[in-house]
Amino acid sequence: MSMKKISFVINTARNELENLKLLLHSLQKNLDVSTHQILVFIDSDNQGTYEWLKSIQGDFHDLKIITHSLPPCIGYSRNNNLLVELADHDIVSYLQSDMVISPGYDTDIIRDLEDNCILSSTRVEPPLHGESPQTITKDFGLDPEKFNFEEWNEYSQTVKEDKVSTYFFAPITFYKKVWLDLGGYNTYFRRSREDSDFVQRCVHEGVKLKQTHNAVVYHFTCTSSRGKDWHNPNNEEAQKRVELQKMADMIELKRFIRKWGSFNHGETKLEKYDVDLCIKNSKNFHPNFMSQIEPLASRVWVDSDLSELMSIVNKEHDLANMLLGFSNEQWEKAKKYYNTQDYTEIYKNLSEFSEEYNIKVEVDASKFTQNDANVFNNLHAILSQTDIGDWEYGNIVFKIRNKKVISSSTMKNPEFDKKLLKIE
Repeated sequence: MSMKKISFVINTARNELENLKLLLHSLQKNLDVSTHQILVFIDSDNQGTYEWLKSIQGDFHDLKIITHSLPPCIGYSRNNNLLVELADHDIVSYLQSDMVISPGYDTDIIRDLEDNCILSSTRVEPPLHGESPQTITKDFGLDPEKFNFEEWNEYSQTVKEDKVSTYFFAPITFYKKVWLDLGGYNTYFRRSREDSDFVQRCVHEGVKLKQTHNAVVYHFTCTSSRGKDWHNPNNEEAQKRVELQKMADMIELKRFIRKWGSFNHGETKLEKYDVDLCIKNSKNFHPNFMSQIEPLASRVWVDSDLSELMSIVNKEHDLANMLLGFSNEQWEKAKKYYNTQDYTEIYKNLSEFSEEYNIKVEVDASKFTQNDANVFNNLHAILSQTDIGDWEYGNIVFKIRNKKVISSSTMKNPEFDKKLLKIE
């Protein structure tokens, strides 16, 4: 069979070996063509994943194993980007390690792939997240060791549909150039929201988001982010990690809003305006509240001591580091490879504010009400519908001189030192 070659790229980490074994088994059995490339990035390893991959490497036409020397790991956004950069073929198909492909998967994705397109496949998932029009709910188990492969192969053929829709989630297939032109995943996002940021850049750049219902995978779900056995309420260790991940998700959401002004997953094009937020009597705002409203503005000007506030925001990476296993020393060495936020560019002393601004938003924290909070929550939506001039919304004053948009689809990650990688 003549078919364009695909580079299938997979990242894997701690406690994922059994999932990875099942995925590679499905790639070996269910692809129509055996000459595609498979790249596996071992981000961290506590189960002998490297040794196992070396033992089965000869069973595949082109299986490359990628390891690194940046302890403890590199992280999802960065290792996905590296996988794409290292792929040999023009077409790249990303699979998470906790997935199983259906028969004819390569044929199905090639048929529906277009230029300037990110193609999502359809996921079959156990009943853990509720019903969704984008996914199919069917329980083939939560444990790869108990997965019935033959039953899955038969079932997957019955749910394939010759239709497409508009959506984005892994697994995805694309032309390598499209990914590279977009800049890949933004390493600013370390635990989640990297996909939504990528989608928003697709929307801005006119890259088509397409879901095929012919190419189907089973997805055990959340193994990488929440850990093994995350769905078991009786596993206290697993539930602790789930709670930490939820808290990390909130930080990533703040980062997304800091960049785009609000949140969606590609439903509409987002625009963030250049806003100077000037807060009088700012000591009346708790630092935690201040850190919640900060992402809505470009700069936040306060008339209180900044030290407590800065101590909070400078700990923004702590949760990600805890979940990923970074010590403070390791993070200090590694952070140069990731996009980070310099908070001294955001938080400023109100006494130093000049009248050179595009949009100035004034609020007196001593008079702040719940209605004012509602205005903040919809700040950029309100700005989009408000003309140039001075306006009052409750206790909040808008002074609009120029509706300059600062959210941008262009993105560049710091250069990664590929000498830290070993490719076999």
